[in-house]
Amino acid sequence: MGYGLVKDEGSVFIEKEATENTYQAEQSGASAVEVLSDGLEFSPSKELLERNNRTSTVETVVSRVGQKSMAGTVPTEFKAAATEGAEPETGALYEALLGGKDVLVERTSLTGHSTTKIFLSAGDELQYKKGHIVKIKQSEISGEDHISPIAEVDSTLGVESITLLIPYGVAFSDNVKVAAGINYFHDSDAPTLSITNYLGGEIREKAIGMRPVSGELSQFATGQLPEFSFSLEGLGYEREVGQPLFSPAYDSQDGAEPPVVLCSKVYKDSTELTLNSLSISITNTLGFLTSTASCQGKISSRITQMSCGFTINPYMEDDDVDLFNLFDNNEGFSIFGSSNNYGASDDQKEQVVAFYMPNCRIPEIATGDEDGILTDQINGT
Repeated sequence: MGYGLVKDEGSVFIEKEATENTYQAEQSGASAVEVLSDGLEFSPSKELLERNNRTSTVETVVSRVGQKSMAGTVPTEFKAAATEGAEPETGALYEALLGGKDVLVERTSLTGHSTTKIFLSAGDELQYKKGHIVKIKQSEISGEDHISPIAEVDSTLGVESITLLIPYGVAFSDNVKVAAGINYFHDSDAPTLSITNYLGGEIREKAIGMRPVSGELSQFATGQLPEFSFSLEGLGYEREVGQPLFSPAYDSQDGAEPPVVLCSKVYKDSTELTLNSLSISITNTLGFLTSTASCQGKISSRITQMSCGFTINPYMEDDDVDLFNLFDNNEGFSIFGSSNNYGASDDQKEQVVAFYMPNCRIPEIATGDEDGILTDQINGT
């Protein structure tokens, strides 16, 4: 018998389940996720069934236990893969949280672009959707790369194009490339996950049929390293003696790093905001299907509702009250932001992470301050 398992000698592997509630062991080292050391936890439980019987004493009757449950939190760095267009190691978590994933391949544009419109060969525009976030590789010609959501896709014969929400400073160069990338978005086809947590590298803990009930972007603040944490609930659990089937192969081994939140712009519609921090929360409501025939009770789960919220603290303007008017008139707007690392020059933006919420509202606004400088403290949905 031995003791002394070391926390940071553990590893976490995540796989999408081919069949919900059927455990999927790691298939390769690439299934490993480099999690944050603090905040990682899994909590198996059983429903306690109290028995309120009268037995001629005040002693409590022995309880029984019912349905199994599993809950967990997986904190991660908010970062992209090292290779442009490759899925990050956290991809399965984002897909389970949001449900949809589009893989965009690199395209070379035509000519005659504007500051927002990029013309493409017929058919090349078909992979894009309104709301996709793309990087325009302007630095390969002259200038800096540009990141923006797509505001419109036009498939009209002869003028196939995409129109960007955020304008560039000058017209884009002829034959500029639109980079490869991965976009995750809300859809109803979210997979369930099997998560294998190796405790100290020696004990195999299995979390089965897991779905994210929330995801939170935090630390998107000036000079900080952004983080994204997932809270999950599932259908079952197991624990046994066992070591990882594969050695972890983390994105960081290929050079992936989280960006430092500097030169990281946030926009309201197409207008840049000056703020110190931002956070985003995504919440899924789960409904569980149960069966008397199941030995663990729960047999499946469904996401029945999804909601998003955000907080921002832009500095208060001294010549307008536009943000207050959005609150007062219940007007919709979009929030977009991005951060990135750099290549050979500061014009070359690499390992880009970004977010886009196209239909925001402000139900609550207050006056705050940062070191005595007034801010609009906004809680939005």
